[in-house]
Amino acid sequence: MKNLKRLKFLRVVVCIALLVGVLFSLELWFPTARAFPRTPLLFALPEAVVLHAERLLCAVLLISLILITIVRRSKLFSVIAVASLGTLIFFDQMRLQPWVYQYLLLLVVLTLHDWQTEDEPASNQTLCHLQLIIAALYFWSGVQKLNFAFADETLPELLAPLQSVLFAVHPPLLVLGITMALTEVLIGCGLLFRKTRNLCLFLAVTMHGIVLGLLIAKGYNSIVWVWNAAMILMVVILFWNSDVSFRRTITVWHKSDWKTKTARSVAVACSLLPILSFWSWWDMYLSGALYSGNTAVAVVRINEEVRENLPQSARQQVFQTKSGGEQMLPLFEWAMAELNVPVYPEPRVFKQVTRTLCHLTKDKSRVELVLKGRPAIFDGSYQVTRITCEQLEY
Repeated sequence: MKNLKRLKFLRVVVCIALLVGVLFSLELWFPTARAFPRTPLLFALPEAVVLHAERLLCAVLLISLILITIVRRSKLFSVIAVASLGTLIFFDQMRLQPWVYQYLLLLVVLTLHDWQTEDEPASNQTLCHLQLIIAALYFWSGVQKLNFAFADETLPELLAPLQSVLFAVHPPLLVLGITMALTEVLIGCGLLFRKTRNLCLFLAVTMHGIVLGLLIAKGYNSIVWVWNAAMILMVVILFWNSDVSFRRTITVWHKSDWKTKTARSVAVACSLLPILSFWSWWDMYLSGALYSGNTAVAVVRINEEVRENLPQSARQQVFQTKSGGEQMLPLFEWAMAELNVPVYPEPRVFKQVTRTLCHLTKDKSRVELVLKGRPAIFDGSYQVTRITCEQLEY
């Protein structure tokens, strides 16, 4: 398969996958009865303005994605899709889900390629940049899973459909978790080299097939079903029998034009920045940490007044603690129930959501954010922080 054809096929897959992902979480993008608070990136605009702007931008995004797949010269529609998607994320960080981030990066690189002459050397360079983005995703996803919490908490939940088999076999989950994490790391590294590319491609497709089967059997998080299916197609398109030399292409800098340099900078940046996540200087969802057990978790302690003012989708998620009988609203479950995506796992987002809940009561002393920090790598221990409404106002 010529590399130019690979790029055309990939563009179609990315657009369709993003389109389906938006439709599977439509209340997140085209709100009609949304109650889960928005978390704007920098500042909040009036509700009426944002609501109409979101609906317009979502319609523009969906139309652009459709036109990209059917119009031969789709440069303009690619630019519109990237701009509208970026603006929607600016209005609400909840939209910056890992799959959205990945599709956005791929669309940016593909859009920059559309501005180039459609010759094979340019296609080789663009293909190399796209391969680096996908390979980095596997690498960091594996690194993020190298922790005790993944093997002790996340992995058993993922393997729940195989509970009867696991009960009979009693596999060492810690060893299994480390093996899975290291396999992803090796896949990410091996995809970049021609000698190991097809082998790692087979491992990647097998891994996605198993995860997809487990998630479907569990009936959980349909958005990730779409992402795994799309990843199978994307990794095959990008890597199967590809003869692109990563080292030779990525090091040729002085001969490149500004468009190629921009695309290369995007690919290199998203490959290196995740290391900052271990010091909380880069977001976890931008670092391959989905279902890694390595993210913070938040619940909000509420009083009866807040509970009565909550929408039905949130009220159904409230539970009482066994020890003190406190009423807790888990933000992850609320977001999944209403938007079909997890809450964006960053303290700033948790705080923004809690501030909105603080407005539902006069007795703010009994409402607070309970933040379970990221677990320690070796033993899964974590720190719990409580932040009251009064503290959030300053």
